[in-house]
Amino acid sequence: MMSNTLLTATVILLLFANAARCQDTDSGSAPGTGELRLTFTFTEVAGADAARAMESIISPDEPITWEVYVPDGYQAENPAGLMIYISPSMSGQIPRRWKSVMDKYNIIWIAANRSGNRVAVARRATFALVAPTLAAIHYSIDRERIYLSGFSGGGKMTGMLAADYPHVFKGAIYICGINPLDKHPAKQFELFKQNHYVFVTGTWDHALDQTKRVHRQYLRSGVDNSKLMVIRNMTHANPSGSKFGEAIQYLDSRITPDDTFNQHDR
Repeated sequence: MMSNTLLTATVILLLFANAARCQDTDSGSAPGTGELRLTFTFTEVAGADAARAMESIISPDEPITWEVYVPDGYQAENPAGLMIYISPSMSGQIPRRWKSVMDKYNIIWIAANRSGNRVAVARRATFALVAPTLAAIHYSIDRERIYLSGFSGGGKMTGMLAADYPHVFKGAIYICGINPLDKHPAKQFELFKQNHYVFVTGTWDHALDQTKRVHRQYLRSGVDNSKLMVIRNMTHANPSGSKFGEAIQYLDSRITPDDTFNQHDR
């Protein structure tokens, strides 16, 4: 389990309070749709109080650059889901084949640059946890569809954060990388079990056996809302758009079927 000193409950509340204030502002300030690159300081995103609380990890005035993809059909009246991605590399750019998936499921993509495997865990985690607040500065976000995903080392980070912050992330996709579950407080773990998780690997992925083992551990631990996808002939790589979409469908299945179809068929 990640140290509770990383982001305390107080800091999380400050982030969400700032996100609520952002959503009350004029939606006309949205920078647009399609691929975007946004740069903000931690203070600008999270507010001064949260920035001061986190200054040992990130300087309050340090610029952070994010890669964002907003579906072409985004409308403020129809809040979008949010896919926060943790890359093993220093680039947070969305894979080209996943753009149409974001369009189809009305999901905004966001990933911090300079957040790869060589970056300190605390910084990577903080980038992911502040992402919903950043997205809410300009866009209407459905908090029941805030998801987390990552590839390889990013998948391992995703597993840590999904278990530590189940009240923030309502589902997660682990792509070719996941660590075993640690023990968590009972109340927190009960909340974790309510969310949905997808384990993505390939028949030629060197992380195949580990992924299968951790998936079995989830099931033994009572995390029944877990899906294993072993993609034929896939190596250690991100999946195709259709397979990524299949994973998103499973995350969305925690929503009532009527709501899911209404969002996806528009």
